[in-house]
Amino acid sequence: MILTIGLVGGIVAIPTEGHSADFVIYSVYRGLDLGNPNEAPQKDYYVNIGTAQGIQPGTTLEVSRRMATYDVMSEKLYKDITFPIAHLKVIHAEANAAVARLEKMITADKMVSISPVAVMVGDLVKPAGH
Repeated sequence: MILTIGLVGGIVAIPTEGHSADFVIYSVYRGLDLGNPNEAPQKDYYVNIGTAQGIQPGTTLEVSRRMATYDVMSEKLYKDITFPIAHLKVIHAEANAAVARLEKMITADKMVSISPVAVMVGDLVKPAGH
């Protein structure tokens, strides 16, 4: 996987061999916090999957993280593992892009330890149940 700096300053994961059909979160936008009590700004996740791939508003997307693992005994990279971390709900969809919002994080007892515990640019997405 090759990492590049995106136009909005985020890191974007560009799928390479073996991962050519991956769909990813390519940008995250958080609304401005105006300091209003009991009002949290929305966070929107932009993904490179859309109506051309069957995504519609209301579709639930499973978010996974691909992470390289290191074998401390042989002192070498071992393999990539991929594990679920969250579900997003699509609020807007176009041909090859969509905007989604966090529906829920996977509970701590079912999630691999990650830092930060958040959905971020480069995370993988797919329709839930696929």
